[in-house]
Amino acid sequence: MDLYLKLILFFIISILYFVSVAGYGKIITNKNSNYFETYIDGSILILISSFIIYFTIGTNLIINTIIIFVGLILYFFNNKTFKTIKYKSLFLLFFSLFSILIVSKTHEDFNNYHYFSIYEVFNHNLRIGVFNLNSYFFHSSLLIHNQAALVLPYFNFKLIHLPTFLIYFSTIGYYIVILFEKKTKSDEVFYSILCIFILLIKFNRLSEYGYDYVSQFILLIVFHKIYFLNSDNSEVVKSILYFVLTVLIKPISLLFLPIMFFIIYKKGFLFYRSVSGSKYFLIFSLLIILFSSSFFKTGCIFYPLSKTCFSAENVSWSEKTHLISYSKTVSLWAKGYWVQDDSRYEKINDTKIFNQNYNWLKFWIEKHFFYKVFEFLLIICGSIILIYIYSIKEKSRFDNKSEEKLIIFLLSLSSIIFWLNTVPQFRFGFSSIIIFIYLIFSYILNLNIHFNKKKFFHILILGLLVLNIKNINRIQSEFERNDFYKFKNFPFYNEKIIKNDYSNLNKRKIFHIEVLE
Repeated sequence: MDLYLKLILFFIISILYFVSVAGYGKIITNKNSNYFETYIDGSILILISSFIIYFTIGTNLIINTIIIFVGLILYFFNNKTFKTIKYKSLFLLFFSLFSILIVSKTHEDFNNYHYFSIYEVFNHNLRIGVFNLNSYFFHSSLLIHNQAALVLPYFNFKLIHLPTFLIYFSTIGYYIVILFEKKTKSDEVFYSILCIFILLIKFNRLSEYGYDYVSQFILLIVFHKIYFLNSDNSEVVKSILYFVLTVLIKPISLLFLPIMFFIIYKKGFLFYRSVSGSKYFLIFSLLIILFSSSFFKTGCIFYPLSKTCFSAENVSWSEKTHLISYSKTVSLWAKGYWVQDDSRYEKINDTKIFNQNYNWLKFWIEKHFFYKVFEFLLIICGSIILIYIYSIKEKSRFDNKSEEKLIIFLLSLSSIIFWLNTVPQFRFGFSSIIIFIYLIFSYILNLNIHFNKKKFFHILILGLLVLNIKNINRIQSEFERNDFYKFKNFPFYNEKIIKNDYSNLNKRKIFHIEVLE
């Protein structure tokens, strides 16, 4: 019985956390905005406030509890209302996706540095040069501040997966709301159904939710705003705000930048006036300031760009040389340099020759494309054909937006090429792949479909069935494991104990205003 009580408590606190963060989101969200934007907007405010707390006094259980309660008060006492959403529907959608959260084995990187980074943020206020304590710190996502704000009494670190899950949840909810708006265009309906279906049948394991996936989910929303809603300046501004958020979550989101240039095509360079005159300007400014966290950790203003790094002579905790080396290592890993031993092709030991003239491409195609990307392409194409045949309204024809479609198609292709030449791993670019394939079919078929509630619910139920069958089987297999990840803490994940002395790490100098040894 205790297991069921824990499960119910987990469910309730998860919904309350969503509502609490949405309460903060109500402060900045317009009445006409999509209901599920409130969670993402609230996440931005939580990120800013949590970072300020980390920068100054440091967080603790009391502060975190207060943050949750204040959010709930803001939600229920803020009179903003949103169309096309009922609490019964919200509860039902949450219940339908909840099996994702019941997990024992987390993703492979979680115990290596995600958990450790959250632990560091919760247990210490800003420590300058923390990269020297553990090299994983330099590419820790700023989303760890939202996760550290979820360390609560009784639960401790058990709830820290909620921010990543709820972004997934909000992305699906965002597109469901769009479908029930009267002003939604037919191709917008198709894109929304496609995103919902793909997220349900492909991205349904929390163990895969590293920060790369989370940022990619939000980028799908960014594309929707800049392509379908670009006539509304407030939506354009929101798309830029969300793009900045994705870069803060994972700087690799910069690979999406070519698609963002569509705003310039539509608005010209004067779109910056919309940003500077927006109510979000202060939030933009604060988010940009958060880039400073990179400097405090690594000695770089923006660590993915080595030219922004100070030398060790000027900034004592700087690790510019290490960061340059790491960047090259990541690129080689993404292109398949270390899987050559298992390849049918002749091994290339010289890294320079490996990178020249796309010598790496055959290894990447053999070991990554056919393992990750090709399967995904089949899923996207199959989903598009299924939705199109099931929902077609009339025969395909070209419309008067063919030039606009061509522009965004070329920009999405540029994003794919950008991704392919830097870090061509599936998790770093799947949003661009979805958009690229969608635009190909959109240009050929015009995707002029009629939204039918009954047919949509058929597709939704199919996706939810796939999601829950896969997760129920996963949960059962985790009970049957005999290693560390055996489900012994149901319904919460198994966490490793981290010693406060960090004795198992490569400990060098660490700075905390003054130098600490």
